Amino acid sequence: MHLGSHSSCCFNVKRISHPSGSRPGDVLPAPSGPAAPEKPQYPRMAKPIAEQLAGYLDVYMASLQKDCGWLFPSKKSKAGHTLNINKPFSRVVKAAGLDPTEVVRHTLRHTAITHLVQAGVALPTVKRISGHRTLAMVERYAHTSGKHISAAMDLLESSLNSTQQAS
Repeated sequence: MHLGSHSSCCFNVKRISHPSGSRPGDVLPAPSGPAAPEKPQYPRMAKPIAEQLAGYLDVYMASLQKDCGWLFPSKKSKAGHTLNINKPFSRVVKAAGLDPTEVVRHTLRHTAITHLVQAGVALPTVKRISGHRTLAMVERYAHTSGKHISAAMDLLESSLNSTQQAS
């Protein structure tokens, strides 16, 4: 890991914010601290995270200077840590052949929430993971596709058929 490089910081912000469903702004100013894999939580927001991510954070934080106090320290920043990765994120998006006006850092949050919903995670659980206050906001973030809706209708049809056969 090259701690000072923007692309490394961009990768690590993506690596942490996407699987946790975190807002990108929650990740950048986060202070460092133990991830406690036995009770994985996001350091700043006491947010639940997957054990694999907790392990990644433990390794990443062990690579930081002990007294730096930030997940993304920066010697160039007056604040002592990275405040904004919009430009490097835009470069990474362009390099991937995508439009940086359509794929922004917040897109990672929408993607994570959509994946949770499409995996069948109950909306109240997604609400807790994402930190949203209302189920209506979770619904705004969960972009369902035709394929996802079709699979849900197949489940309904299967359930109705098994109910009719049992009668």
